[in-house]
Amino acid sequence: MGELSIRRNRAFSVPQYTPPTKAEKASSAASSPKTSGTGLTVSEALSKLMGQVSQTENSARGSRRILQAGESTLAAVQDHMTRIKELAREAAGSGGADRAALQAELDSLRAEIERILASGEGSLFLDEDMGVDEGMDALLKVILDDLASGTEETGRVPQWFVQGIMDGSMSPEELLSGLGLDKTATGAEILAAIANGTLDNSAAARLAVLYLGAVISGAGPDATLDQMLEGLRQLLNRVEGGASLDEAVKELTGGAFSSLLDFQEQFTGGTAPGLQDFLTNLLLAEGGAQALPVPGESLLTLLAGMDGTGLDLLMELFASLPLPEGEEAQIAGGSVAPALAGNAPEGGTPAQPPVTVLQMGDVQVMGRDLSGVSFQVETGQLTVGGTANVMLLGTGQEVKSILLTGSGEVTLQNVRAGLLTANAPGASIVTVGQNVLGELRLGEGTALTLGGGGRLVLAALAGTGTVRLTGGSVAVPGKEEGSLGTVNLPVLLEGPASLAAQASRVTLPGGREAEPFDIIWKTLLPGWTSISSMELDGKQVKLGLHYPDAARLWLSKGDAGHPLHSFIIRGRDKMGRTRTRYAYLLWNQYRRAFQEVEMYPNPFTVQGGEAGKDWVYEEGPQTLYILSDQVTGLSGGTGMDAENLPFSGRIVLADGIGKTELSLGGVSCRVSYGRAFDLGRENDVTLILEGGTQSFFESGAGYAGISLGNGTSLSIDCASDPNSRTPDGALTASGGDGAAGIGRDCESGQDQSGSIVIRGGVITASGSGGGAGIGAGRNGAIGSITIRGGTVSAQALQHAAAIGAGVQGPCGDILITGTARIVRAAGGNPGVDIGACLFGTCGRVTVSGGASVGDAKLWTNMGIPLKIGGDTVMLPQFRLSSRVLHLEGMDVTTRESAKAAERTAIADQRWIGQIQAVYGALHSQLEQGMRGFQSAWQYISATEGVTRDSDEAIALLQDMKRSIQIRAAQVVSAHSKQGATDARQLLW
Repeated sequence: MGELSIRRNRAFSVPQYTPPTKAEKASSAASSPKTSGTGLTVSEALSKLMGQVSQTENSARGSRRILQAGESTLAAVQDHMTRIKELAREAAGSGGADRAALQAELDSLRAEIERILASGEGSLFLDEDMGVDEGMDALLKVILDDLASGTEETGRVPQWFVQGIMDGSMSPEELLSGLGLDKTATGAEILAAIANGTLDNSAAARLAVLYLGAVISGAGPDATLDQMLEGLRQLLNRVEGGASLDEAVKELTGGAFSSLLDFQEQFTGGTAPGLQDFLTNLLLAEGGAQALPVPGESLLTLLAGMDGTGLDLLMELFASLPLPEGEEAQIAGGSVAPALAGNAPEGGTPAQPPVTVLQMGDVQVMGRDLSGVSFQVETGQLTVGGTANVMLLGTGQEVKSILLTGSGEVTLQNVRAGLLTANAPGASIVTVGQNVLGELRLGEGTALTLGGGGRLVLAALAGTGTVRLTGGSVAVPGKEEGSLGTVNLPVLLEGPASLAAQASRVTLPGGREAEPFDIIWKTLLPGWTSISSMELDGKQVKLGLHYPDAARLWLSKGDAGHPLHSFIIRGRDKMGRTRTRYAYLLWNQYRRAFQEVEMYPNPFTVQGGEAGKDWVYEEGPQTLYILSDQVTGLSGGTGMDAENLPFSGRIVLADGIGKTELSLGGVSCRVSYGRAFDLGRENDVTLILEGGTQSFFESGAGYAGISLGNGTSLSIDCASDPNSRTPDGALTASGGDGAAGIGRDCESGQDQSGSIVIRGGVITASGSGGGAGIGAGRNGAIGSITIRGGTVSAQALQHAAAIGAGVQGPCGDILITGTARIVRAAGGNPGVDIGACLFGTCGRVTVSGGASVGDAKLWTNMGIPLKIGGDTVMLPQFRLSSRVLHLEGMDVTTRESAKAAERTAIADQRWIGQIQAVYGALHSQLEQGMRGFQSAWQYISATEGVTRDSDEAIALLQDMKRSIQIRAAQVVSAHSKQGATDARQLLW
């Protein structure tokens, strides 16, 4: 299956969606073109795209000319250096070389090099000798590695996901037809059709994307289109914020899916929670079409039509999606036919037998081999034998009796039965959804394995066998409401699971007996309505629990070395929001019960606001979340955990708080991973340093010590009392690899809307790996930096400016004025101190008033900006001249001097080769970044006349989106001369 990469922290905005009304949807399909709401949305989206395409192409042409001129200059200089090396080697030989003639030719070559570098092309290079040292080698390695990999990837996106977003919408009838079904199908038959095919089937892909959006939004089986779109918006928003796609899926679904691959497996396997009801409502129920976009309209169009636009990012992603051989012809001819379920690839191994569905009594049976399944009408007994895996799907009616005689895995999905008898040594049951059995009976010698992610309610558990519990939830209610029934059979707990029963004996692997711990909703999970998953001591299990379902864990009492159990519960609250609860359990020998303990007690002291409303502390990540501007002050940050070991907390400000002021009374957050102090996005934060206190913030790799998200500005000041002798408050911040000390994370995009202002205090900041001390991170831009007061020390450990730009991280204007004192500003070698750096530019640098910058070097431009795709990167003005290459005075008139000249020439060639490698990588990245924008012209130019009709606009957009997938080489070859004027046909 094809895949593409999503780049981390791309600078695109995931906007808020304002959905059309049902009347608008209807009118878009039937009204005149002038009143078509959909047509206007499509045209507006295309207008934005075409403007971006035109602007990007013009910028790219200029960038290409610059790179080609530099590459031509470098190639000529390299050729001359090759000849100089040969001359020096010949002069250093033991033969009777005419060294005078060799010297004359060398002088001629040196003059030619000087002429080339003095020409227009040579203006790309600087005549400054900074040396070919290890610092530059390391810098070049950083840049080349970064360009070779494109950007850091957050994960792989399967083709079905992109296809589901970009393909035109289909009606319920068309979706069913794409699965080989019609309106007479049942929910079970829809699940079987999906299982028989793959998500390469466009209908299945569309349904998978819609279902994922519904799950994320928490809407359930009756999700509306608006809710499904909102779920997808949240997913894109998380990815844009730096999360991997797998992380985003796990977080936003409350652990129902641990990754996108887990989602895919559950969706195609028919075990995803609520999937059958979702598909039934969407495809079979009356009014299901209202939950789908207007036929022909894609989710891409709707997402692009939100306030702001993510179209630039989506188009770039789609452009890099490869196609199977031969598929271009199908696209050119129209739509791609859905994959046929069960067909084997030509020349490949035979496909599995198709999944079939049979109605047997009051249950539907689904599987690839149903030869071992039978139903006796007279007795009402359903028998499942053989070794094949089988799924039983309930219909809402109670089955009289189910008998398991085989070793195949039997999945129960929403099944109700009076009796289920397991009469096979290796019987296995997997639960999905809510299942109810009047009695579960085990035959002699039966070891029944119970697992899955659903819930199984038993009125009674009887027999003589053994139950092996691997996951899910089993409940045996008592006779009285709220009580638990008795289980006398031995239970072996082989994985994290809930067994809500009075069990006589529950053992763990190894024979150790387990003790119960009850999950009390009102005390442990107040306000929660469901539990979707749990992670116990690092092992995850799916749970299908809803308030107030009984849940009981069975745990070992631990030992002296490991007395604690940690668990993470994920679910949703009454508002449908995903929730996470961290807890730590300790066996209390005196009480003979587990009790919750604070493993990582809150190390912060918070002033202002109300706990649970304005701020929340979560033990698991040891994080203090500030939710409103009512929090006014903080102190602390380090503490001792339940095992008497030190730990450090971290601070996160919620996005969109706006203007807020925090007083720091001595805060210390030193973390080995993630952010120490995350200021969130779209905030205006002022930090007041209390006199006589020191605050420390140290983040993990890739994150700034004090991290500014997109649109966030930071001001730092000191609480001063002219009559006090208390020293000014101090703040020290250190960024991890690639990040600033104070400013932007590594790979945080080109957004420059945020700014930094320092008015007072003693500030020390250090960046590393291409991040500035104060300012931009590597590939992470920052806005303006103003220092009006205070005492500031800043350093960049590698390559970036101490104050200002990072490697490929531009900075806005820098103003140092008032009473500011820069006591130390040490940029990375071969960087500079304040302003730009070798691979990063900045605006103006101004020092005024009584401000002092000591001996710091100021630079405003160390390179030439190139537009590559949606990003601006810096082409360094490398040091390259006759003097830098040590050609001045190069002598080959003696053997000794010739040997020295040869060594110099070899070093020079290596230096030029490194510069050529950077140019080549930038050139390659330029072509890759243009791929999607070039292909966008194909269908714009193919239409003659003005397109005003909404249906024509929709069809044109669909064709354009499909064309973007065609290989870049073919598109460039066929359409390289298309002009921007063709776009007027559609956008008039």
